[in-house]
Amino acid sequence: MLELEKKYKGIPIKGLKFYQLLFESEQFTSELGKMALAASNLEAKLIMLLINNKVKGNYQEAPLGKLIDLAQQSQLLGENTILALKSLKTQRNYLTHKLYQLFSYSINETIVERNNLLDSDVLIFTEWAWQLQENLKHLADIILKEKSEY
Repeated sequence: MLELEKKYKGIPIKGLKFYQLLFESEQFTSELGKMALAASNLEAKLIMLLINNKVKGNYQEAPLGKLIDLAQQSQLLGENTILALKSLKTQRNYLTHKLYQLFSYSINETIVERNNLLDSDVLIFTEWAWQLQENLKHLADIILKEKSEY
């Protein structure tokens, strides 16, 4: 990580120039890819939970939000787990679908800010993607454990 830190100078940057730094960062894009894989794993475990509990619904191609709703409606998971799932879904969706819109000023700031950034903030976004990936992996494990305790 020290070599990565030398790449950035701590200079102000904004808009699509910052987005371009994210796009060019092998570390950020690697963590973003791992986060997407962790989300896929979570979705698969939710689908297995629904199948194993004979929940009716068209969930084989359902997005994560729909899977969470089905698990909640079927009371398969505790309220805290549902809240955690919804929070992680919001973060995943933002990181996956909204960064370009954010930095091109097409949407308002909500989860992260786009102003007052430094080039070195790429490291913070990389950490965010890594932490989200870890949280998604651990929540997938919790889902299986929580269900086995019912």
